[in-house]
Amino acid sequence: MRQVTITTPEGQAADVTRIAFGVGIPEVSVDQTRVVKSDGSETIKDRIEIDTGTDLAKAFVDQIKTAAFFDSDHCTIAVRQPRSIVSRERFGALTRPLVEPATDLFQELCQFCQVTYGFIGRIFIGAVLLALGMLDDRLLLMIAGLLFIPLLPLILGIGFSLRTRHWYLFRQAILALTVAMMLLALAGITVALLTNRPVRYSESNSLLTGFLISFAVGVAGALATGDDVGRREMIGLAATAQVAIIPVWFGLCIISGFFGFTSDLPTVRLLALAINIVAIVLSSYATYAVLRMKGETLRAS
Repeated sequence: MRQVTITTPEGQAADVTRIAFGVGIPEVSVDQTRVVKSDGSETIKDRIEIDTGTDLAKAFVDQIKTAAFFDSDHCTIAVRQPRSIVSRERFGALTRPLVEPATDLFQELCQFCQVTYGFIGRIFIGAVLLALGMLDDRLLLMIAGLLFIPLLPLILGIGFSLRTRHWYLFRQAILALTVAMMLLALAGITVALLTNRPVRYSESNSLLTGFLISFAVGVAGALATGDDVGRREMIGLAATAQVAIIPVWFGLCIISGFFGFTSDLPTVRLLALAINIVAIVLSSYATYAVLRMKGETLRAS
């Protein structure tokens, strides 16, 4: 469910309501509001509020953002997710979870792709736990570490930004993923320096298996971010396991040595890391295309 509020210059409410009715929204609320700016000037604007299902909200926002009259310098769109809506709209239509408005997904991925103290701390601490688990091949400790490492939204951000051609998100996602890779390797180096023990973890998939798993994870991750159903944490764990383990392993082995592993394993694992990331990007891009996430709905954001 979504609550969409549109603020437009006075006199444009009729254009907005016409689009709303055209996508199947049965009713809208229209009033006027006084807007006061910091320089003391005042204007009267039309304010249109709509409570509807997720799919109709997406269709409405997509059309509003591409309408001839829409100008982000004078119009605003606010999309909220209410706990519940009681109205005359059919219950089935109101609770249909697919598909989120592209603006919602853009904002969510942008927030995940910000490099903050919390971002750095979560990834580094999670990577330390992951490295400790890899030293003794302790699966539960590795899973605990993987849960702290939010890599899936960063990679989905790349796929989504390529689909929507929003280069701000693309730059942020690339930067955040690069920082994450460096933190993962640094955590492995730190743990190896403090423990001075060989790495017992040796499990790895073939390149083809890794590609297929990552491709499926990308589809599942994009589908999960595209609707309002369920929790997404376990899908994120699957993606993190495909990607995060490799730089941590390299960090450990740079200090403790690659003894006990075949000579070509470092090259194979570097290639696997690249293949897994590319697979998630490609599959998420394709999934967002199928979900009809449109780039033009974000260009003025």
